[in-house]
Amino acid sequence: PMDVRQRNVVRVSRLPCDECATLENFYKENSLVFLLFYERALVGKHHYKQSIISGFHAACEDLQWSRVACGAVDMVEDKAYAEQYIDPKTAPAHILVRDGTPIQMQKRHIDKLMDKPGDKETILWHLRDLLTSDPSPGALSITTEVSGADPFNRFLRSYRLVVVGSADRDDQDARSTFRAAAQRLVLSGDVPMALEPPGAGKKSKAAAAKDKKKRVAFVLALGGKALSGSNLTKGKVAAFVDGKKLDERPLVLKDSKETVVVEALRALAGPGLVAADEAAKRAEAAAAEGRVKPKPTKKKKGTHNPEEM
Repeated sequence: PMDVRQRNVVRVSRLPCDECATLENFYKENSLVFLLFYERALVGKHHYKQSIISGFHAACEDLQWSRVACGAVDMVEDKAYAEQYIDPKTAPAHILVRDGTPIQMQKRHIDKLMDKPGDKETILWHLRDLLTSDPSPGALSITTEVSGADPFNRFLRSYRLVVVGSADRDDQDARSTFRAAAQRLVLSGDVPMALEPPGAGKKSKAAAAKDKKKRVAFVLALGGKALSGSNLTKGKVAAFVDGKKLDERPLVLKDSKETVVVEALRALAGPGLVAADEAAKRAEAAAAEGRVKPKPTKKKKGTHNPEEM
């Protein structure tokens, strides 16, 4: 349900309920999972433990419409789930899981988390640090919202393909619908958007030049200023490849259903990815040609160039 996706915390349980998922199904539907183990009976009764629970929910709210799905296991009813991963006596505790396998935390993560228990920014830092070499706050996001012409144009310069829509800043429903649709396309694999793994930031100069532009971004322009300087008009969604508009379609996000937005974005992203990959190959070929310098021809003894005669 949309309200559960907005909260970005699913109840993980063997018990049947409208908003529940078994751990097995939750892993099956989500590649990246941030999982909390807690006891409902302790909520609000212990400051340290409550801070961890509150921090988890605050971080997950920031991660709504991102690559990371959050789930919470109440050990009062599903202690067996917790016993697979933690000593129940240490709860509340959270783990990060990729493709069904927990990611091992390093000592520096544990130290920082314990130094600031429940601190939202520390929790988000540790997730980014485990998942990607990109240290920016939006590294785990799928859609970026921009409010000015300069940020929008930076995306056009930095990505091969940019799929963009527009919405009024105060229209939270329209903003959520666009971000939900983009998330569905990425998590379903229809629009591949891989994270740069930790350590990928240390590249040779040649590799850095080759990967200068990232492959794809979803951008939501908020207000007229974000659209100035481009030829995108309000009430449309468009695909830009190397900063040039490839295609656009009419779509007013206000009151649109998520399924309608998904289809519109998919129709733009499919040809857009093909065009973006072709542009990347051309750029790589041009760069390779520029790096190969022609060898100077050696003059044989006793010969002269016609110009020297």
